[in-house]
Order: sequence, then C-alpha cells, then structure tokens
Amino acid sequence: MPTLSGLVSQPDLGLRFVDREDVVQYGGRPVAAVAEGMMWTAAEAGTPLHALNDVLLVLPAGPRIDWPAVGNAAGVILAGAVGDDALSESLLAAREHGVPLLTVSDDALHVCARIHPVIRQEQRRELHEHTDQLKAMQRIALQPDGLSRLLQWLARQISGHAMLVDPSGSPLYAFPGPPGEMFSRAEKDIRRVVTRQTRSAAISLGTQVAHIMSIGSQEPNPVLIVARDEPFPSGMRSLVSDTAGLLWLRWRMEELGRHSRQVELAESHSREAVLHLLMLGHVQAARRVAGALGARLPDLTRVYIVECPANRRGNYARRCAEVTEGRAWIVSCPVYARHLIILAPADSEEADNPLDQALRALVASNPGSYVGAGRFVNLRDVAAGYQQAFHALAVARGIDARCATFSSREDIASLMGAGGRRWAARSLRRLLDYRPERRQDPDAEELKGTLTSWLTFSSAATRQLKIHRNTLSARLRHIERLLGCDLSDLATQAETQLALRLLAQPPSRPDSDEPGEVTLDALLGAPAVFHWAESYLTPLREGDPRLLETLQTWLRSNARLDTTASMLGLTVPAARKRLIRVEGILSRSLLNAPSARHDIVLAFRILDPAILSQQDTA
Repeated sequence: MPTLSGLVSQPDLGLRFVDREDVVQYGGRPVAAVAEGMMWTAAEAGTPLHALNDVLLVLPAGPRIDWPAVGNAAGVILAGAVGDDALSESLLAAREHGVPLLTVSDDALHVCARIHPVIRQEQRRELHEHTDQLKAMQRIALQPDGLSRLLQWLARQISGHAMLVDPSGSPLYAFPGPPGEMFSRAEKDIRRVVTRQTRSAAISLGTQVAHIMSIGSQEPNPVLIVARDEPFPSGMRSLVSDTAGLLWLRWRMEELGRHSRQVELAESHSREAVLHLLMLGHVQAARRVAGALGARLPDLTRVYIVECPANRRGNYARRCAEVTEGRAWIVSCPVYARHLIILAPADSEEADNPLDQALRALVASNPGSYVGAGRFVNLRDVAAGYQQAFHALAVARGIDARCATFSSREDIASLMGAGGRRWAARSLRRLLDYRPERRQDPDAEELKGTLTSWLTFSSAATRQLKIHRNTLSARLRHIERLLGCDLSDLATQAETQLALRLLAQPPSRPDSDEPGEVTLDALLGAPAVFHWAESYLTPLREGDPRLLETLQTWLRSNARLDTTASMLGLTVPAARKRLIRVEGILSRSLLNAPSARHDIVLAFRILDPAILSQQDTA
C-alpha cells in the first residue's frame, strides 16, 4: 500500500508537506484511497468518521473544514491557491487533531484524478508482490528442511531476526545467528506467551522492536519472535502473519511425521522382539507380543530372506505386505542391514505362490537383490527355517535367477534321539544349572541365549542381542569358565552348537537300548548319522580336489581366511573364491553367519576322525 511519503516523492503529483516535520511523524502512513472531500467539510458531520482510515482527503482551505470529523483520515490535502493566513490557520487545526497537512496547486478534482491511478498501480504492484511472496513461501515450506528455510527467508524479508520456539519454550531455530542474546532478553515475555497468559506481545529490545506471537489454531502452539531495528509497517506485519500460518502448518506436519516415525519404530522393535523370541523357541511369548499388535502368527510358516540395498527394504516390505494382505510377519533384520526377513503363512504348497511371484519380480527388476527361501516349518522351528533361508540365499548369489529354495537334508540333531538329549544336558549342565550371585547378572537362560546367538551370528550377535561387544566378550569368557572349554576352537564350537540344537529338539521317549551315559563319539558312530555325513560331503568329494583341500585347510585354521590363504600359498581373494564355489556345491553358507561350518566339522569328524585333529607343523 502506498504511503504519504511515497506519494509526495512522485514529482508529477506536485504534493508537499506543509510542515516538514510531518515527513518523519506521518510519512509512513498508508493510503488506500483518495477522495474529494466537500462532503466532510460541513459542520453537521458532527463526530469523527472512522471510515476515513487510510483515505487521503482533498479539501479546499477555509474555516468550513470540520477538523474533528476528518481526524481519522490518512491526511488532508489543501488544493488550489491558499493564502498564508488560511494555511497557518489550517496547519494549527491539523496539528491539534493529529492530521498531516499537505498542499497542491491544482484544484481538488484534478488532484484526485492524478493520485487515484498512482494508488491503484501501487496496490496492483503490491498484490503481485504479495502473490509472489506466497508462492515463494509455499515452495520453501515444501522442501525437506522447509521449517528452518522458511524462518530464514522471513528473517531476510524483514531485514531483522526471526526465531521459533517450541511449545515447551525451547528454541528450535533462529536466524541470522544463534538465539542466545535475543532469547535471553525476551525470555520473560516469551514465557508469558508460551504459558498462554497472552497470545502476543510487542516489546523493545534496546535498539530493536520485537513482536512475540503464538502461532497456530491448535494447542500446543509454537511461538514466533521477530525483531528489527525499525517499527514494522503494515505490509510487513501482514507478511509476518502469512508466514506464521505456513510455519505452523509445516511445524505441525513435522510433529505428525515425528510421531508417525516413533509409532513405526515401536512397531518395528516389537516385530523384531517377536522374531527374537521365536528364534529362541519361546513361541507362547511371541504369540502374546504379536497379539498385542493385533496380529496372529501362523502355525506353519516359510521363512524368506531378501537381500537388497538397505534403503529399499521399506519398499520391499510394503510390496510383500500387499501381496500377503498383511498376514506375513515382516522384519528388517537386526543383524544384517541389507536383509529383510519374512515369515509367510503356509497357505499353499505351490512353489509359485503370490509372494514367490512378487519376490521374483522384484529381484528381476532390481539387480543386486537376492531371495532365499526355506522349507515349511512349525513356529517352534523358526530358527531352523531362518538358517535354511540363509543357506538358500548363499546359493541365490551364485545363480542367474538370484532366487533359491533351501535344498533340504535331514538335520543331524534329529538323528540322535533321547541319547543325544542326555549327552547335551550332561555336557552343558554347569551352564544350565548356573545361578548368578548378583540379581543384575545374566542368569543361565540369558547366557544360553547369548551362546546360541554368538554361535549363529558370530560377532554380529551384538546387534541381535542389543548389547555392547565388551558385554558379549565378558559373557563368553564367563561361559568358557563354566564349561571349561575354549570357544575360539572351531571343533569346540561345533560340539557346543550341536548340544544346544539337541536341547531345542522336542523331547522324545527314552531309548531303552541305551541306558546310562552316552558319549558324543558313540552318537556320531550311529549308521544314520554316518549316512548323513556321507550324503553331506559326497558332492564335494566327487568334485575338484582343490576345493576339498581348501575347505579342510579353512576348517583346520578355525575358519580364518588369511591363515588358509597362507597355508595354501594363495591370496586371500583366491581362497575366498574357492570357498564361494564350495558354498554353491553344498548349497550352504560358509563365509557369512549363520554358517554351515559347524555341520561340516562334524561331517568330517564322522567320516575321518583324524582329519581335524592333525596339527599343521608348518
């Protein structure tokens, strides 16, 4: 909106202030319209006309002007030739009623005709400028960091400072610098607005004028503080008001987004907790947690593992949820950032079920993605199903289709019966019977879970168990003292994991043929167990002898690639490539955990008891 000083600065209009001091006092007054004012010169007008706000009146000089009636006008122009006496008299009356007085040489009609288009042109310019500002604000508000950018933009527009305070009274953003000084000086007034004692406040901060306002229509409200060296003209106050509305909308959007992310994170942690309980065999506890989320775990399930870029896991999860109509249990793997774990209900025995088709389509259109699928398992056997899917994933990385299903073999633990459970219980008795001296120390169940996780995931167990690596190391040392063993030895790991797997098997009827104690060698010497080992290693023994030699050397080296490469005279990449070929032949994962290395150690021990006891004297 044009101002009195703006109109006076237009040379074509010929306006001037009668008293030059009025330039400072009244020059910033806005002018919305101009009117020839004969209708307000009569004394019968009586009272001040509030409709004259922002109207510039053009009047003839003379005693007939009713100054009280025009006291609300933006200003009064005396048109035509005005004598000195009349001009002095009018100036005194105008000063008395707080009305700025201007003069022009033309008559009132011509003056109005010249001023009117100037006002309209300025209004159109301001309208376009305001529209451009609104568009700019909307573009800024839609950017990822729109809240801070919008506040920074406002600070530049007012040539001052802008700060946003959250509903608790803590500064969120401040521009052009840190909020320290301005916040501390206005803290009491900010607190009054934050605590809703008042909706807004205007204060003086030394050389600056500051406005504090609660923004938004819903509580809790953030608070906006703007400050500049000069008073805020009406156009700038409108700009601040418009920006405040957008700031509140953007802040509200971010608050809702933050709340949504918290809900998603809580659900993700709950889903992860259910998977963790299932991996430990606690089916009923897992069902209770799933029920609290309004979901039902299927009695029979198939485990899928999808390997994809970490930032794509959400897209894959949404697609799988759509295909399974929300009945699949989908979890972002806590151990591997590139893995998505899916527990799909066993609705059909068909290989090409909708989930299979969807996963194959995703993999086909996304290079670098792979899928491994296990066999159908009961809920209590989810840990086995997960390992099946993990071994299938290792196969998928080496084939063109990039999708593979687990090639099943009978589990060695299922072949040992009640005698195997008796051996396992005896070998782990000191761990199973452990009672901590202090209440805060891990008990037997927690130590057993730690050992199971470490034997499955190695050092990545810290991510599954959500513990520090030093905590994991301390627990493993404690377990070693209890069992009197060295867990860094691969053969010891294989025996210990076998014992844990045997204890996880459902109890069976006691074997009357095997009274008393049973040894591991006796269990491994059973015909069924020997057949298992032979079928396990036959594909490798019939192939390239260098691969068999590499695998045996790797096992003797406690699965250390650098030592293996040195003993074979190879580079580490060359040794790794050979072991990857072994993975493809055996259809099992070796280099990544869960690894089949423990089963292979047992298989070699069964077929040739001396093969792993040999020490490399080199």
